[in-house]
Amino acid sequence: MSKTFWLYSHNLTNTGAPLVLAAIARELAAAGWRAHLRLLSWGGLHDRRHSQLQHALAAEGIAVDVLDAEQLPPKPEQGDRVLLNSLALPEAVLRQALDWRDQGFIDRLDWYAHEGDPWVWLPDPAWSERLRQALQRELLQLRVPSRQTRQIYAEWLDCSAPALAVQWPRLLLPEPTASGCAPSDAVLRLQLTGMAGCGQKGHLWLLRWIEAALAQQPQGTPGMRDVQLQFIGLECGAYAAFSRELCRRAGALLGPRFSWQEHGSREEALAAMAQADFAVSCSLSETFSLVAAEAMALAKPLLRNRTGGWHEQLQPGLTGFDLGEPGPELQEQQVELLQRLRDPRRTSTVAIQAMGQRAKQQARTFEQVRYSSWLLQETAP
Repeated sequence: MSKTFWLYSHNLTNTGAPLVLAAIARELAAAGWRAHLRLLSWGGLHDRRHSQLQHALAAEGIAVDVLDAEQLPPKPEQGDRVLLNSLALPEAVLRQALDWRDQGFIDRLDWYAHEGDPWVWLPDPAWSERLRQALQRELLQLRVPSRQTRQIYAEWLDCSAPALAVQWPRLLLPEPTASGCAPSDAVLRLQLTGMAGCGQKGHLWLLRWIEAALAQQPQGTPGMRDVQLQFIGLECGAYAAFSRELCRRAGALLGPRFSWQEHGSREEALAAMAQADFAVSCSLSETFSLVAAEAMALAKPLLRNRTGGWHEQLQPGLTGFDLGEPGPELQEQQVELLQRLRDPRRTSTVAIQAMGQRAKQQARTFEQVRYSSWLLQETAP
């Protein structure tokens, strides 16, 4: 066992990549590494103000230190190893870790790249060259969350070495899992979970999709389900102008058939997600979409476009329906799909429930993920 296992995070907020790193730290601790773990975050003042996650890890006996962006990490000892979690770490920190591996100061270097656009985070062409050489020499183990994301990295790096591989995020659900409601012939309940941000999650596209379907067959059309929509996890406050505009448009379109829930606890979000018939994933880009996997675990089939993770999550017609390639334009077949789902004669409640059960079964694959199968396996010296 190495002397110290260093885990590097760009911050320690209760979101995305930091939560994955926390799960990794806890799994390694349970495997006997607790006294050997040292988690470093470059979140600086932000982490010091928002300290819930770091305090939780520290209370579990996992050593955590918060650094400022300009600080370099402590020098490792011979036999130590490093895990980089995200491309968003300071570039000087990334270079330092690669230098240590080149010079033999650390025994192993792993990198979990959660981002789907590596050229944005590492724009200097020298980065792709250096990473390609490190992968080919097996001085670096690089993992990405999905098959589609791996293809993106392989093209960027012009490299398909075995050291560049897929590592799914582990799906962890609190117990007990929220109970849901059964589908009906009267209403089609859709939900989209995620902060609105700058529009990257596709909220506006979803409203335009529903609007196009209702223009053909309005709410209250005999023999058709009404569309009900909930946005879960929206931002609030003076800065959240886009969220307010989304709610205004959705309310004007759907009236009382629209509701929204502000960004809150994960348990609250899961409870709301469980009340839908389908989970919609229509982002402009994703690397895996853990929230889609959470919906599957709640026995909710997906309405999903082809962003990262769709190969692993979507079996068209079995665990959900394919919305095609991401993009701003509506396609005729997309509108036809929504009309088919609204029609109980074409998509029965029994069929929706069966799809939900298949989605739940597929989600068990993500619940069984173990990071130790990657991080604790033997590699070339």
